[in-house]
Amino acid sequence: MTPAEHTETKRELIIKEASRMMYERGTGLGVDTLVSEIGVAKMTLYKHFPTKTDLIVACLQHLDDCHRARLSGQIDWSSSPRERLLSVFDSLREWFATPSFRGCAFVNATVELADTSPPVRNAVREHKTAMRAWVVKLVEECELPNTNFVASQIAQLMEGATTTALLERDPAAADIAQATALQVLDKAKESVVSLPSL
Repeated sequence: MTPAEHTETKRELIIKEASRMMYERGTGLGVDTLVSEIGVAKMTLYKHFPTKTDLIVACLQHLDDCHRARLSGQIDWSSSPRERLLSVFDSLREWFATPSFRGCAFVNATVELADTSPPVRNAVREHKTAMRAWVVKLVEECELPNTNFVASQIAQLMEGATTTALLERDPAAADIAQATALQVLDKAKESVVSLPSL
């Protein structure tokens, strides 16, 4: 079966629609609202997701897939490692400019639920860990020293840009973060040049 021939299952439909609704309106949406707007029976929802927490975790995993696909899908993999890394901020800018942008779904879930829901907290942690590992890989390709430290700087710029874009409703937060990331990379490159030869 090709991807084009794939028929969406009830479970996939619930996850896709619930993810959109919770991202737009928060995880506090009631089950009655979810089943009514998704168009499935409550029994069908509970068949696939015995608890609302199970549904929220599945939605976060779906949003994790979507977010990583959005970022990596915009990268020109034939460009230089440095250009690839910086283009992540172009992807963020495009996302920030969409009418549906509501900030980071994982930060939102943390604020709303994580203190009282270990499964949600774990899903958020898994996403952030995976994103950090992805950034580390991009930085490693730039062949810079202190890879983990530089990757932490880049990851924090991405996080900060996302929050700023939400609060200020301005996609230009990605441009500022990108300019700062360029300075971070230049500084790291200078330290490579200044290393004494053995």
